[in-house]
Amino acid sequence: MKYTLALPLLIALSVVNSPTAHATGMTPEFSVLLINADDNGASMNVKNTDDKAALLYTTITDIAGHQNKNTKLIATQPIVRVEAGETQRVRFVLDTQTPFTVEQYKRVSFEGIQQSKPAGAKLITATIRQTIPVIIRPKNVPDYTTPWDKLVWKKAGNTLSVNNPSPYVVRLSQQISTVPSSSKGMLRNTWLLPGETETIKMDKGVTDSQVKISPASRFGIMVQDYVATITQ
Repeated sequence: MKYTLALPLLIALSVVNSPTAHATGMTPEFSVLLINADDNGASMNVKNTDDKAALLYTTITDIAGHQNKNTKLIATQPIVRVEAGETQRVRFVLDTQTPFTVEQYKRVSFEGIQQSKPAGAKLITATIRQTIPVIIRPKNVPDYTTPWDKLVWKKAGNTLSVNNPSPYVVRLSQQISTVPSSSKGMLRNTWLLPGETETIKMDKGVTDSQVKISPASRFGIMVQDYVATITQ
């Protein structure tokens, strides 16, 4: 079975008294779903990489955030049968509940579940769920390819705080470090929402004036490390 390593995987195992294992997998064509509010939705192809037909379950998770609650995203076919090796095009419809001026962030999961197994067969069935980010861009907000350079970093003792004053979702690795002394800390998530502020406990006192992060592009690709200035 093939899958994209860049995509986070959640694996649930259902054991049925046998050393034999079988896995189903649905692979989306991209590692990020980008939606423009002007388009009222988007589509993505998902391939059944298994050798048997399976049901494709598409689920959408809303991410908490005071500015991240103005849209509802609906998969028009949340459950659909996909034959072995075939590709299903999943359509997402955007429901704008109130006007929004900053990017909205959600996550969508694609899960393949076998409909049946041979009578009397003893199998370990592994269901692999692939989850990718969804970024919804509001109207009249231009695309910006390096939103991490808008983050504001401040230090206090052995903590750093980071604020995202921009209208853009910033995606980055959870681990950060100061330069040059390499005091290390961990973000709660791999994203910072517009308007969000987070305080990070570092493993030692922060005396440096720079912090190094590992951001991801709009398409989910890790780019060159970025060094930002820390203010008092």
